Amino acid sequence: MSPQDSQHLHALLKNFGAERLGEGSSIAGANLLASMAVCLANLGRPGSGLINWEGDRITVGASLLISGSHSCSLISERVLNGLAARQNNLLARLSRRKRDVRTGDDSPGSHQSPSPDPAALWDGTIMQQLCQPGAMTDQQASESWGLLVEVPPRFDVRDLHESPLVFLTGVTAAKVTGQLERCHLNRPFIHVGLDGPADFAQYQHQIPAIIDGRMAVGATAERIHGEVVVTDPNALLGEVMRMGQPAGRWVSRMIWLVDDNAGPEPGETEDAEDSVALGGVARRFESATRLAWSQRISDRVSGPVMLDCDFTGAQARWIAFLKRIEPEFPGITGTARSLYATLQFGLQQMVSVARIPQGFRLPSDQILALAKLLVFRMVNARAVTLRLAAKVRRLQIEASILRKLGDGPLCLRDLVRKFDSFPTERCHELLLDLEASGRVMQSRGKWQLARPALLTVPDDEGLLLEA
Repeated sequence: MSPQDSQHLHALLKNFGAERLGEGSSIAGANLLASMAVCLANLGRPGSGLINWEGDRITVGASLLISGSHSCSLISERVLNGLAARQNNLLARLSRRKRDVRTGDDSPGSHQSPSPDPAALWDGTIMQQLCQPGAMTDQQASESWGLLVEVPPRFDVRDLHESPLVFLTGVTAAKVTGQLERCHLNRPFIHVGLDGPADFAQYQHQIPAIIDGRMAVGATAERIHGEVVVTDPNALLGEVMRMGQPAGRWVSRMIWLVDDNAGPEPGETEDAEDSVALGGVARRFESATRLAWSQRISDRVSGPVMLDCDFTGAQARWIAFLKRIEPEFPGITGTARSLYATLQFGLQQMVSVARIPQGFRLPSDQILALAKLLVFRMVNARAVTLRLAAKVRRLQIEASILRKLGDGPLCLRDLVRKFDSFPTERCHELLLDLEASGRVMQSRGKWQLARPALLTVPDDEGLLLEA
């Protein structure tokens, strides 16, 4: 990151108390802060996002993969558990109301029809006229159909009984699919926990389909387009990537929030003179979460939540940054395209939900710096894993070469034949490396062990990475 980016990042993390949030770890705090912002965006109604004065819009929401025990524990406790508790409370309220209505113990007036909704009445009238031949001219009918498909119908309490699931938690792919038919507004926010490498294969088709909006459920085959947060407390991500299995490819469609040793680390920089801390970030998140839930399920709210923001310039700089690092992580531009806007949306919700300290500022460059940190760490985590995978593979092949030469000297051609589809050039390259390290030698056109005892990889070839 550039010195300027580091300055902006330091200011944002300090003003939001990231080190305190992360229990002394600024990286864990940054991951927690990012997850708070993303989760607030993911709770929004479909189409929620940013809008500028010219009417340009960008929708928000992102899928996350949280890898590492510290970040998983923090985010589960301070974000995901609260979402699950609120979802349980909603289900319990709806269940109790359904029971009371059935037994006649509901509150006074509950059996009366809800107050007429002008929008719903208009929809009903228009639909009625559209179904009656001659009730409208062709032009009127065309305009009416256009309006009906443009604006979603108002979602009332009766609909909420049928589709109450905003936040879903699945222990298997089958259970997630079973819940999707009752998801709210066809935009689920799903939490999946990974316990073993096999779980990557379990979700390899389902999660990409949900992220892309290709999942169809129910008799009407309605499309589900949602976001997923995956927790990986045992850091299985690296193991699956090193194995190179196709089942692990879907993780590249998500933003990774990884624990330490991925780099870069937020460095100490000189404080800006006008830096003012926001304060009460945890309480602000709780208040913003309550507001987000109310905006999501209230029958008095229609349409998406749009925040006024002149995002155009910052978004252009963000896309230019992603394109520069695309060769290091193919597909990162599409995966992280909405990350800046999502962080802007969520952090702004946390700022505006309570009194803002005088002098506090949240410029777009600070949010861009946080987004860059997350992406840099994601790219670096992938690079470290792939380099480690290549090193493991090289050591495995070298050990196999040593074992095969243990049966006696072999020429290069005969040695290659003992492998399955092993390029001759690659074998010769590794033999030269082994020769340089004194483990093999060449004599009369054949390769042989330099000393019979050197059949194993020495201890100094350990695979632990320095912190």
